[in-house]
Amino acid sequence: MLYRWLRRLHLALFLISAVPLTLLSLTGALLVYGPELQEALEPEIWAVEPRGAPLPVRELLGRVAEQRPELKPWSVAFDPRPDRAWRIWLGGGQGAMNVDPYDGRVLAHYHPNRNAQGIVTALHRRWLVDDKTAAPWVRHAVSAVALALMLQVLVGVGIWLTPPRRLARLSVDFSKRPRMVVIRLHQLAGVTTALLLLTVAFTGLAMYWHAPARAAIEAATGSRVAEQPELETAGRAPIADLDAAVAVGRAAFPEARLRHLRVPSRPGDAAVLHLEADGIGPPSRVWVGDHPPRILALQDGAAASTATWIWQMRYPLHVGEFAGPVVRALWVVVALMPAAFVATGLWLYGNRRRHAWAVSAGRTPRGGERTRTSRD
Repeated sequence: MLYRWLRRLHLALFLISAVPLTLLSLTGALLVYGPELQEALEPEIWAVEPRGAPLPVRELLGRVAEQRPELKPWSVAFDPRPDRAWRIWLGGGQGAMNVDPYDGRVLAHYHPNRNAQGIVTALHRRWLVDDKTAAPWVRHAVSAVALALMLQVLVGVGIWLTPPRRLARLSVDFSKRPRMVVIRLHQLAGVTTALLLLTVAFTGLAMYWHAPARAAIEAATGSRVAEQPELETAGRAPIADLDAAVAVGRAAFPEARLRHLRVPSRPGDAAVLHLEADGIGPPSRVWVGDHPPRILALQDGAAASTATWIWQMRYPLHVGEFAGPVVRALWVVVALMPAAFVATGLWLYGNRRRHAWAVSAGRTPRGGERTRTSRD
């Protein structure tokens, strides 16, 4: 009875989520290498010629302001590759700019959601729905599909665990009839990728369902996600020298690389540095402000609690950006697994229906196959 109930639940979840799950799978596989694909499409705004040391941040922003005074920088993303442009994110929904870090030349001003990568991202995250009323509901639907995938994986593992001879049912004998080969491949792929699929699905769900995902992480790990510090701006002098503030912040973690800088938007605001160390883990963050600049708060990524580690790493875990090119290539395969399960599931479902119709019509199924048992 348990086996039959699990199979029916597996089929119901499949029929409900097959189409949106296929869409998420295919677009997710593309987005694993989304930045590289976008750079290949527009090399003229991403590739630069290395020429000595990059400009200091203050001078870089000054040169950008001379060219585009109407745009207000919000943050700077530093690319560690010397032949790549830096990206400046803009406030007020103005998009982003790519700049040459060696001379401050603006290479392009664009809205990231309108290029090829942005369109695929919008298709993946919200099915291209931009209406302010409908978009939140679509995001909930996307998270629900991620939850359905998690349930599918767990139910599928339960189906595999319920009958005996579990390991034998993971072997694939290509001399058997096609239906049995597809079933075994379906089971083998599901069992071997179950943990990775659960990771990708949960981290995708956590992008929008913040509160329940965070609560689940804290309950599972027995630790708390570190809150962002609340800093008072009253009585604090504005930062007079941004480069000096950056130097103070970098001195807190001298071995780490500066990957992102949020620039102060108002007098008294802090500059926020994201610093990345070698190895796998979340970045360290340093808040610097006042004059002369001083550290107002910091969070050490290496000392983060388990819950904080998972929470801060949810995006790298989702797209495979945490352990080198081999993992990213593996993440493409993992991303394609749901689409493969949908394709093989459809094939098996159609094969099963044709078999049932043939038996009900009194005909022997093609190839003289025996009647399907509940344990196939």
